[in-house]
Amino acid sequence: MLSSLYIKNLAIIDELNISFNEGLNIITGETGAGKSLIIKAIQLLMGRKFSPEILRTGCDTLVVEGNFNDHNNNTVIRRIYRENRQSKSFINDEPVTQKELLKTTRLLADLHGQHDHQNLLDSSTHLHYLDSYGSYDSMLIKVKNIFHHVQECEIKLHKLLLRQSQLREKSTLYEFQLNELTQYPLSIEFEEEIIRKYHLLSKASEIQSSLLSVSLLLEGGDYAVLNSLNKIINELENISEFDESILTIQKRTGENRIELEDIGLEIQRVKENIIVNPDELEKVNDIISHIEMLKRKHGGSIESVIEYRDAIIQAEVESGGCKAEINNLENEFQNLKKDLLDNSTLISQYRKNTGAKLEKTIKDNLKHLNMADTIFKINLYSNPENIMETGMDSCEFFISTNIGEELRPVAKIASGGEISRIMLAIKMTLQSKDIVNTLIFDEIDSGISGATAERIGETFEKLAESHQIICITHLSQIAGKGDTHFKVSKNIKGNRIVVDVNKLTKSDRIGEIATLISGRKITESSRKQAEELLQSNG
Repeated sequence: MLSSLYIKNLAIIDELNISFNEGLNIITGETGAGKSLIIKAIQLLMGRKFSPEILRTGCDTLVVEGNFNDHNNNTVIRRIYRENRQSKSFINDEPVTQKELLKTTRLLADLHGQHDHQNLLDSSTHLHYLDSYGSYDSMLIKVKNIFHHVQECEIKLHKLLLRQSQLREKSTLYEFQLNELTQYPLSIEFEEEIIRKYHLLSKASEIQSSLLSVSLLLEGGDYAVLNSLNKIINELENISEFDESILTIQKRTGENRIELEDIGLEIQRVKENIIVNPDELEKVNDIISHIEMLKRKHGGSIESVIEYRDAIIQAEVESGGCKAEINNLENEFQNLKKDLLDNSTLISQYRKNTGAKLEKTIKDNLKHLNMADTIFKINLYSNPENIMETGMDSCEFFISTNIGEELRPVAKIASGGEISRIMLAIKMTLQSKDIVNTLIFDEIDSGISGATAERIGETFEKLAESHQIICITHLSQIAGKGDTHFKVSKNIKGNRIVVDVNKLTKSDRIGEIATLISGRKITESSRKQAEELLQSNG
């Protein structure tokens, strides 16, 4: 339960500390006194986002803190908002994220206000009410997960089909380009080798002529290098015995002759291997022209040509892989859709059974709320062709509030007071499924009076046996049922308006309830009625 609520610098609230009790806590006060600010503070406590205009004028920090007690477990929620629009949230003094805060507070309290009436008028919320009463949460989670898997699979399949289409559109171009790009084993080394070969073939005649001249200089005629060298060696032999240095020179000269003879043989071999071949030269020239053409088309360098060729090859590989992956995804997609349909069909059956039980319970509660002649019907529509994350069903509440009238959608037939009672009947029904023990009602009794108000008061009284109820009301019949009664008022302090909240004594309660009955001017009759209300409620 919410044992205490601390508020500082919220709009016209300077500082408040309210201690709530178990049972039915009633909050009353004149219109504009600040009751809605207390609800606003609780909403902030529960995780609603801050807005700049709620910070009290002239203050730099807004603080809301609530103490929740449940079976000896104490949870303190504190939220702080500063004028620089920065906010912080704490659970038991530990900083938490917005998501973590909401996860915790949804287990602590449930707030029902007049906005819930608007939800009831919105048929898209009716399925949620039905599912809240059911006992198939795990199935709902399963269907939601399957639905998201179907979506993910469909998106992936769509992307692959689009990719396949793009590859198919370019396949003819790629095929032509790939023929060009794979005509030769393109690489940096291949280009360098073919250029060397071209230079060699284009200069073959000139090279042969130069090698022939060198060969003749080495060995041809009396004045050839080798012949002259032989004469030098012979002359040195004749005098080498006279001087050791001459012998050394003679030996070195002989070694050079051997080297030159070997060079002559190598020149001859090279000369024989160099062939003037115009056909081969033309062929090599064609290869170089082809490579230059590819460079012009694909980036200007052999590296960019190779990169583009590899990209096309990869695209072709992807195209083949695409087909296999598409087949696998199509099979997976069909299996997931079947699984989604099967589970959605099962949930539909659960909903039909739950709907019948919920109808009966709400009818019983409406009867207690002075709407005995009301017929309440839950219409469930199933469309296997349009399955969402909630399944294949949509739901709408229909009512007939008068005997003989046909059933019509709630939004088109119910008055404000009837909407309040229908909502309360639904809330009463769903409380058996609720995991929280603190229920907060913000003028949910709007639009009702008289005997109906008495019945609603009895409903709150009954709920208070198992839950802590915090109820803002303007009805004396409900206020008289309270175990604890708070009055909200505005006062002037230091030339500023401030909000005060006072816990009323029994005598104070008589005056306050009398005010609810007769207005500002308390009559003897209204006071007497107030006394009777409190006496009848113990």
